[in-house]
Amino acid sequence: MATEVFLALGSNLGDSIQILKLASAKLANISKSKPILSSIWRSVPEGFSKKVPDFFNAVACLSVEISAEVMLSKVLSLEKRLGRERDNKLENYSSRSIDIDIVDFGGLIYRSEKLILPHPRAHKRQFVLRPLQEIRPDFHFPHLTVSLEELICRAEDNKMERVSQLIPLE
Repeated sequence: MATEVFLALGSNLGDSIQILKLASAKLANISKSKPILSSIWRSVPEGFSKKVPDFFNAVACLSVEISAEVMLSKVLSLEKRLGRERDNKLENYSSRSIDIDIVDFGGLIYRSEKLILPHPRAHKRQFVLRPLQEIRPDFHFPHLTVSLEELICRAEDNKMERVSQLIPLE
């Protein structure tokens, strides 16, 4: 049985728009049906201790027939193939060519050493919430009772703008 999965994609290094399009094409290979893709949004970086380039963000909805842990493995592998270098230093945030987070995995509430579902900060981030609202306005996080609209109102303001539709590279 297929599970609906929402992924947040972000990039602020290299040709970010092309990287997001390439990532969405690779993710389409995992999905059992055509992915639903938001627009690409430019957003101001959040949580960084120094000035970094703006991010480009999008949300993808896939239909998968794998476990959440296998999905995480596939996401991490894709990030690595697309040039993601993980910095193990103490700094929490660093620029990246690609970042793919599992926002929601079929409403599953789950915690392991490697994975927390739903994503623990997604409901507080405009750069996740606004693209998510674009493709699924009635989405609800399984551990919250408030609407997506209310979460957007509560989230820290971010000067975001829609750049283009996320169309996967062939």
